[in-house]
Amino acid sequence: MKVTLKIFKYLLTFFLFALLNACGNDDIGKVSRGHRDAIKYECRNSSDIKACSLELELNFLNDGNEFITFEDLSDAQIKEVKIQCIGPKKFGLKPYNDCLDDRRTEALDGDLFKGPDDFEPDTPIAALEESTVVIMMFQDTGEKRPKVLGGGSGVIIDNNLIATNCHVTNAVKNKTGTIIMVKNINAKTMDTATIYKRSPEHDICIIKKDNMSEFSLKMKKIKKFKKFEKLARGDFVRTLGTPQGLEGHTAEGSIQYLGTAGKSGWTKYGGSGEQETYTIADDTKIIEHSARIERGSSGGPLFDKNGYLIGLNTFGSDTLNFSISSDHIREILKKR
Repeated sequence: MKVTLKIFKYLLTFFLFALLNACGNDDIGKVSRGHRDAIKYECRNSSDIKACSLELELNFLNDGNEFITFEDLSDAQIKEVKIQCIGPKKFGLKPYNDCLDDRRTEALDGDLFKGPDDFEPDTPIAALEESTVVIMMFQDTGEKRPKVLGGGSGVIIDNNLIATNCHVTNAVKNKTGTIIMVKNINAKTMDTATIYKRSPEHDICIIKKDNMSEFSLKMKKIKKFKKFEKLARGDFVRTLGTPQGLEGHTAEGSIQYLGTAGKSGWTKYGGSGEQETYTIADDTKIIEHSARIERGSSGGPLFDKNGYLIGLNTFGSDTLNFSISSDHIREILKKR
C-alpha cells in the first residue's frame, strides 16, 4: 500500500511538472529565489512539498498572475523591495508577489524610500484633484435655462472615460432631454458626456467625454487601480469630490470594514424623504471607511495612501461611509 502511494505521488508530481511546462508560459523561468521561499512557506505543512510547490505554481499562473521581476529597477531599489516584502513572503506566493508588485510600482513612481509619515499627511491632493471631476445633470425644458436635475462627482480612468455612480446619472434614464455636463474641479467651463457602459447592479456607470474643442476638460487619468483583495482594515484612505457643492472637498480616514453587500446586509441605501432607494447586487464589493462623504460625493474617488483608486464613494450617513470597490470598474471595462 505504501509503495502504491509513493508511485501515485511520483506520477502526480510528474504530471503537474509536465502540465506546467506544456502551458508554454515563459513566466515559469522568472521565478526568483524569493518566490521559491514564499512557496516553501505556503507548502511547509504539506506531506509532499515538491508536488505542493508545482501545483501552487500551476494554479498561480492559471489564475492569470505573473511573477514580478526587477529588470527596470536599480540594485538599491531591488534590495529595498526585497526588504519590505520579507513579511508578506511568510504568508505565501500570492501575498509575496502582490507585495513585490506594489513596491515595484512605488519604485518606478519614486515613492519607494518614503516612510509612512511622507504619505499620509503629505498626500499630493492637488495631483489627485486633477483626476477628479464634477458631474451635473441638466434637462432641456425649452426654457432659456436648462433645469438642474442633480449631480455628483467622478474620476477620470482613461483618456476619455470617467467612472461615477449610476445613481448620479440616473436622470438620463428617467427624464427626456437630459444632458450630462462634466468639468474639472474649480474650472469655469463644462464639457458634455454620454453614457458609455453601465453596471446598475453595482451602481457603477462609465461616461465618455464628448470631443468638443471649444471646452477645455483636462483628462488626467488615475495612476493605477488597486485590487479589493489587497486592502486591509486600518489602511489609510482619502476621499475627493463635491459634497454639498464644495468642489475639491477632501477627507481622510481608514478602512473599517471590507465585505460584500449581501454578507453585510447593505444592499439598499438612500430612501430618506424624497430620496430614491437604490439596490445593489449581493456580490458587490464594499469598503466602509471613516473618511467623511456627503450628498454630492457620490461617484467620487476613494484613494489609498499611494494615490491608487480603490473605490467610488457611494453613500454616507452620520455614522457610516460606503464606497464600492474599483474592481467593478475594471469588470465593466472588460465587457464588450
